[in-house]
Amino acid sequence: MSAAPSEAPATVELGGGFIYVRRPDGRAAILTPHLQSAGVAGMMSPSSVNARDANELRVWLEDWGFEASLPIAQVNQVHGTAVVRARAQDVSSDDADGLWFDGDGLILSIKAADCAPVWLADMASKRFALVHAGWRGVADGIVASAVDVLAAGGSEAQELAVAVGPHLRPCCFEVGPEVASRFEAIEGAVKSADHLQVPRQREDSVSLDLATAILADLSDLGVRGEQVFVATACTRCHPELFHSYRRNGSGGPLMAAVAARRT
Repeated sequence: MSAAPSEAPATVELGGGFIYVRRPDGRAAILTPHLQSAGVAGMMSPSSVNARDANELRVWLEDWGFEASLPIAQVNQVHGTAVVRARAQDVSSDDADGLWFDGDGLILSIKAADCAPVWLADMASKRFALVHAGWRGVADGIVASAVDVLAAGGSEAQELAVAVGPHLRPCCFEVGPEVASRFEAIEGAVKSADHLQVPRQREDSVSLDLATAILADLSDLGVRGEQVFVATACTRCHPELFHSYRRNGSGGPLMAAVAARRT
């Protein structure tokens, strides 16, 4: 695993309380410190790590204090809405885009490179969840799936702390009318093409604000706005910090978002 690119500063504020940190040894991570009040450690790997490589991911986790013996729970992500109970798996076998758990001793992990990782933690219990939220999943209801599965275990929406990690922002999220139509009922989610700062690939495109759609879902579900934190940094705009599907193309490197109970 290579060290973080030299052009990346040692500390970068990413909005919403998220922080990129590069240590003197060159190892870097994206931290979500506001989840600490709920007893959850949330982190995201930077562009110096390719989470497609299981060994590289494990080394990065150990570099940041996760014991080598701690199992990792993951899923086969399909841009859907299923959120399943986490279990240790060396190979992803469940077709799902979210994981939840209610104890210690397990690392939840999803992969992303423009889609939004979303952490949800119950401040009154040990239940927490981590989901992969792309436009398809958000349009189809993955945010509601995550809140519902925690509620089924006894959690209340108003007791959840939620963090929406770095993802593709409106400056780079070009979509056609077939996608925009899925979000047009949400105020502010669909923006004019004037918001795009990248060359347009089609004449009928507009800009999508995925975070606005996620926030609308959380509000409708009863999650308190003051307990929701959203990163404002764009994954495509910052190659020194993030991987990006829109920038690197299909088959490119991925970032890992992880969550675990603090013990």
